[in-house]
Amino acid sequence: MSNIREFTTVACPFDEVPDRLYAHFDGGDAVLPLRVRFGHLTVERDVDFHLKTKPAYPGYRLLDVSWTPKDGGPYPSFSGTLSVAEDAIGWCRIEIDGSYRPPFGIAGAAFDAAFGQRIAQATASELLAEIKRLLLKMN
Repeated sequence: MSNIREFTTVACPFDEVPDRLYAHFDGGDAVLPLRVRFGHLTVERDVDFHLKTKPAYPGYRLLDVSWTPKDGGPYPSFSGTLSVAEDAIGWCRIEIDGSYRPPFGIAGAAFDAAFGQRIAQATASELLAEIKRLLLKMN
């Protein structure tokens, strides 16, 4: 298993984030294009994306987040938590934290160590940037 942890801040009240995400992602389930950029080249793959509210505590909203490749293939699935915390009045911090298992056993683990982990981190950063764009558009 490999881990991913990324965060961003956005000008959106933290308690509105889950409702806005559920509104956009059809109640928590959607087909979503995940992207990663390599210079001028962008690689995109559709995934089945799922959000589900978890118990939280004051000042935080927690959502289970997961995705699997839409049409299968040699791509990892991801499972983790999307947390939303109040950062300042009208601002929140959104963090994704979770893990994935590289495909192809030992060969996949070697690829992950050499390149895959950086690709996964870049994909998580791009996903958070997309979530940020969605939340700002809904303001």
